[in-house]
Amino acid sequence: MEVKTVEETSLSLRRISTYALITGVLVTGVLLPIPYVEGYGSLLNTILLLGLVGLVGRTVVSAVIAFSRSDPPSIPEDTELPSVSVVIPAYNEEPVLGETIEACKRVDYPEEKLEVVLCYEASSTDRTAAIANAAAKEDSRFKAVVRDEPGGGKAKATNYALQYATGDIIASIDADHKFKPNAIRRAVAWFLEDEDTWCVKGRCYGDNPTDSVLALHATVERHIAEKADLFAREVVDGFTIFGGGQAFFRAEVFDELGEFDEEILVEDIDMSSKIHQIGKELKMDPHVITYEENPATLDAWWNQRKRWARGWMQVAVRYLPLLPQEAAVSTRKKVDAVYTFVYAIVPVLFVLVFPMPLFQGLQGVTTASFIPGGWAIWSAISVAPVVVSYLVFMQDWLDGETHHWREYLAAFTLWFYLIFQTVVFIAAFIDEFILDRESIYVTTSRSGQSQPR
Repeated sequence: MEVKTVEETSLSLRRISTYALITGVLVTGVLLPIPYVEGYGSLLNTILLLGLVGLVGRTVVSAVIAFSRSDPPSIPEDTELPSVSVVIPAYNEEPVLGETIEACKRVDYPEEKLEVVLCYEASSTDRTAAIANAAAKEDSRFKAVVRDEPGGGKAKATNYALQYATGDIIASIDADHKFKPNAIRRAVAWFLEDEDTWCVKGRCYGDNPTDSVLALHATVERHIAEKADLFAREVVDGFTIFGGGQAFFRAEVFDELGEFDEEILVEDIDMSSKIHQIGKELKMDPHVITYEENPATLDAWWNQRKRWARGWMQVAVRYLPLLPQEAAVSTRKKVDAVYTFVYAIVPVLFVLVFPMPLFQGLQGVTTASFIPGGWAIWSAISVAPVVVSYLVFMQDWLDGETHHWREYLAAFTLWFYLIFQTVVFIAAFIDEFILDRESIYVTTSRSGQSQPR
């Protein structure tokens, strides 16, 4: 296992100190008026409670809605299937790339209609290049492409790989994602059904819950997001989005909308917004499955989640003023988009008001919310993660998918994980809006060693 250098450790400590100092100033600024302004603490508590009700309430409702099932029509045997290009950017992916390649070989799709573009970075320091080139040599469906250009990140790598993709449908997956055999055929069926469907997003299904306690909770969290939240948007015709782990596109998407934005940290959410802007459809089908690995180390998890959080803030700032004005976007999608982007920033509030109970003991100070029966609402919020997790587990059981027994236990401690995750949002908020740091895409190997790209 690689270890950090003295310089890297020193930099990390300086950044932690900076985050702590700025967070302390923000918390003080938000909470300082509590002893001096009557009702201020209660107002903060009420806002916090309403914010949590909006977030948790929607998640519970989404988990119930997700029991719905939406299947594409069957493809007649005489149908001329479109060609499909699977694009896989790879950077130091030796531990996972081989399994991803094998999964591509097992997909249920005509060999003559399938190509897999393995685009590996020249700067990779492990056997990624050798694995990609060996696959291309052994199987004509595979094409190994080396990217030797400055700069990095998922958007840059994918854009580079796209120029080698020749398919009518382009599937983009991460190097640690493994197709379920029916995934491509099922996704293609949605494109055949409706010409306005420009993107199909499937489900990223975590399969490494035993790697660490962090991976375990991240896996459960992702099950909730991928099965409950994202699919519920599809069921109610809301603001559907796709994550970068996997998605399928009509090739004309990139002709009409251009390549992925390389200046934003969540290019997938940015492209989702562009698709909606022009009135096209983004389908979400949780039965189009790729099995993924979640970060197992704190360094890997922190870099990934902070990148996501900051990227979501960037997209929120860009599209909150735009989407509500687009004539091609339905009112329902506009409302859902506003909710989605507002909640990209709201978790910062949770961190800032977290120390508020410390003021409750001061003479003459009350922080009780203005909402009657607030204690009952707090009680319901406290059990929501367990309820939502088990609703998702039940759905997966009905669909023949499995979960490790530890996931059933992790549902009871998920709140601690979610509270810890709010720290990521405050760090992302500080980087984006206070320090205005440069957006640098950082990937982290399974060993936890961070590498800027």
